[in-house]
Amino acid sequence: MKKEKYGEWIPVTERLPEDLTEVNITWLNREPEPYYADIKDKPFVGAGVLYKGIWHWSSATCADILREYGENCLDEIEEGIDVTAWMPLPEPYKGDTK
Repeated sequence: MKKEKYGEWIPVTERLPEDLTEVNITWLNREPEPYYADIKDKPFVGAGVLYKGIWHWSSATCADILREYGENCLDEIEEGIDVTAWMPLPEPYKGDTK
């Protein structure tokens, strides 16, 4: 798979990330609860993990649970929320090399 660069959004209609790779995501809530009506269809940014075609909210243990059990219902992104694009996470800070 092509090495993606941080800072470039990739539409999910164009390509998906590799399974179990944490990425930044842009998402829309198409069906919010009535008391959240003002967020309907507004884009938000978060972190997610794709596994077997199902998006999950990223958490400290999300990918580990998916690897071990093959599912993670607690972190699964709800119906009505659409992930529209993704990008790789930046490289971690490595500190001063001097």
